[in-house]
Amino acid sequence: MKANQTKLSMSFKWVFIATVMLLFVSVAPSYALFSGKIDSFSADNVKIDSNGKVINTAKLYVTEDAVRIDGIPAAGMGGVNLNLSMLILKKQNKSYFYNHDKKLMFEAPADEKDFSAGYKALDNIDSEKMLGKETVSGYKCVKKEVITSTQVMGQNMKFKLVVWESDKFEMPLRTMDEDGDIQEMRNINTDKPSKKLFQPISGYKKVDNMMAVMGMDFGAMMSRENDREEEEEEEAQTMPNFARQNPENMDVNKMMEQMSQAMGNNMSSEKKAQFMQTMTHAMNQAKETKEGPGAAKQIWQTIPKRPGDKIGAELKTTHALNVTMGTNASLTSVFNFYKNKLTAKGWKDQGMYLQNDEGSMHLTKGQQSLTISSAENPGIKGNFSKFYMMQLQGPNI
Repeated sequence: MKANQTKLSMSFKWVFIATVMLLFVSVAPSYALFSGKIDSFSADNVKIDSNGKVINTAKLYVTEDAVRIDGIPAAGMGGVNLNLSMLILKKQNKSYFYNHDKKLMFEAPADEKDFSAGYKALDNIDSEKMLGKETVSGYKCVKKEVITSTQVMGQNMKFKLVVWESDKFEMPLRTMDEDGDIQEMRNINTDKPSKKLFQPISGYKKVDNMMAVMGMDFGAMMSRENDREEEEEEEAQTMPNFARQNPENMDVNKMMEQMSQAMGNNMSSEKKAQFMQTMTHAMNQAKETKEGPGAAKQIWQTIPKRPGDKIGAELKTTHALNVTMGTNASLTSVFNFYKNKLTAKGWKDQGMYLQNDEGSMHLTKGQQSLTISSAENPGIKGNFSKFYMMQLQGPNI
């Protein structure tokens, strides 16, 4: 994950833990309760890229004991934008995440650290350097360069930030990361937000983990996949003999003749012709499918093989290569290896999702797409503690 993706530890501590799923892509000021002179307000939290383009605006509501954020910049699988909100209630010691598109809700206890302010919520502040004074959103601010460090997935990482702080607030009104991306508070309204905004939303389905509220419950996905495999096995037992043949060994014309005889007079000539055309197309695709050792070896022409990991199941389909690997490393280490190797070659990191060392990551380059995700053991021999699948897709595959 890029440094600017991990810098989200400046927001609530539990939000930082979830950043690999939420895919915030720059430093966000802490949406925290604080003891400054202004303890109730609403504002637009505007995200601006290094070219000065506004790429997201979230709405922030704060009182002395509650916070709500609507329009959290986040993405789901495949980069699809998600409509998310979060709500933190200090007195009730509750925090909530809401997925409005799927009507899902995740509830968790709030932590005292959730209410610390700005970059000060980080584990360590190594240094602060005064850069001058500027006005942000009508408030006079001190501009500082801050060097911070924090633990990210077991590794100590340092970040350089530029912050604009007003004595009216404990949180920065503007924050800029090393890449020039900015988070800025705009349209600040110091009237106390309505109490209605801080009522937990009803009518949403409660889920038991952050991945599920993001619409990516891997446990449910795996269950559906197992059900699908069982259905396919049952269907295979009822197929005619010609349909069970290896596509590479099939005589397509003979198979079509058998299909035509099987249909008999139950179809009109026109319908039969349409069906035969569809079958021809399907068979041509099936003939491109290969499975077994070496079937997806073309993948190593594009991406590196992680040293020490062992190749297991291989599958080549139309425009896709699939390889399942065995490893003794954590999924986090696997993700970081491929992210570092491929981003250096021009691949774009589209984010990763992790929970209890299960999840997936996604990278793209031009028309190519690479997804790496946790997997079950496909039968790899050896003492491996973890398994992951890589899928490379592209028009030239």
